Amino acid sequence: MVDRHQSEETGTSQPFHDDCNACQEYRELSRRSFIKRSGMAAAGALFAPAWLPRISLANGKKRGGQQPDVLVFCFLRGGPDLLGNTPPYEDSWLYQAPYDTGVEFFPDGLRPTIGLLPPDAKDPDVEARRCLHLGAAGNDAFGINKAYHDREYQGTEDRNTLFELYQAGEVAFIPASGSPDTNRSHFQAEALIEYGTPNQPEPELTGWLSRYLQVSPSLGGPLRGAAFSSNRLIPKSMAFAEQTLAFQALDEVILPGDPGSASERTKILSARYAAQTEDPLKGGVLNAFEVIDLLSQVKVAPHPDARYTNSDFGQRMMNAAALIRGGVPVEVVYTDRTGWDNHANLGPFKGGGYYNRIKDLSQNLAAFRIDLQDYWHRVTLVYQGEFGRQINENANGGSDHGNGGLMMAMGGNINGGVYCKEQVGGSDGWPGLNPELTIDHDAIRTTIDYRAVFGELLRKRMHVDQTTVADFIFKTTGEQPPPVLDELNIFTEG
Repeated sequence: MVDRHQSEETGTSQPFHDDCNACQEYRELSRRSFIKRSGMAAAGALFAPAWLPRISLANGKKRGGQQPDVLVFCFLRGGPDLLGNTPPYEDSWLYQAPYDTGVEFFPDGLRPTIGLLPPDAKDPDVEARRCLHLGAAGNDAFGINKAYHDREYQGTEDRNTLFELYQAGEVAFIPASGSPDTNRSHFQAEALIEYGTPNQPEPELTGWLSRYLQVSPSLGGPLRGAAFSSNRLIPKSMAFAEQTLAFQALDEVILPGDPGSASERTKILSARYAAQTEDPLKGGVLNAFEVIDLLSQVKVAPHPDARYTNSDFGQRMMNAAALIRGGVPVEVVYTDRTGWDNHANLGPFKGGGYYNRIKDLSQNLAAFRIDLQDYWHRVTLVYQGEFGRQINENANGGSDHGNGGLMMAMGGNINGGVYCKEQVGGSDGWPGLNPELTIDHDAIRTTIDYRAVFGELLRKRMHVDQTTVADFIFKTTGEQPPPVLDELNIFTEG
């Protein structure tokens, strides 16, 4: 996939190849834009099929009169590298040389050329080869790539960063998290996460976000779910969701044809469809006209302190914030950031591809928070990838498909910090890089199921009861091995 945007280094417009170091599967998925594989999901835009099961609930506000948060799901497609993101620098195995798995032998250790070093305040570290101290989880201290605290953009030091929000207690990092399914295929791993069915005996046709909307009473607007997706398609997580639309910018949602006659044509078409009694498209078409009219009234004018970048991701986050800030009663917002499949030239240091990608993510998420400062008490954002990477670098200075990855949660109702979970045989709070504790001697174990994170979010911030979460949204009946969905207390109740 090729995006054209302003280069962070030069400020000039140039092609940006996010997948040039990716595997063939990821490049094929990117270039096909999931058209064939996402056709079923796209069919759910704005209206749901009659056969979709519905749960009858009262209309209006949530239980007890509480309003839900706007749930923002950001998918980092490609599989971000955990050790280049939030390295557990007190795990002695990270820097041990030689490192012998019993299957492979690494005389210079796991990551001799792409490994982030421990923090050192005395080292000027102009190349950002050392991490910043993030915090402790159990007995292990974690660092974070300095890209998360890099304020520079096009020659000026004026951008806010995600690390600043972490220091303010509004961000939670969750290492060794993700899907308990251990397959390493991009397509399969993404699908299982988005459908919410890892290790399930039966396939699921609806996305887990669409199932949430099924059990959640509408807030009364014509647009319940908005997908600011890189490929302009409804993602699998929203497959068959009611009143859901995929787009990248608010001004894209228009009636085709001459703008000068759009208003008159809308009136004519609305009247014709309103007069129909049996047309199966009637509801969807009329709802679409409502959405077009509603979004035309929303102005994309971010807060002056919210400085988004010119990347595609930055512009989509700016439009997503405008949607929420503009008073549209949207309930679920999806977005993604592609390009994390770094099989070669990982570049975790200043100026590298991975560093710049994190930097773009960090600055735009910080801008999103500043933009929504008056609404932040009712917004919760979570990001994750489909899997993590292998613990060792490969011969091309990259990292191959692994297992345990990273999740991050941010919002006005977050218990900020680092969250890990004890793995039998490992230290308290971290599964460990001891080869005996890894998966297949080369990947970090997933010790926090992503469904535990979203399940807690749904219960505490979206006011969905635990039975509905367990029996409908993230159904686990017959799953092997049985999942562990312990609550981590990341979110406050309200």
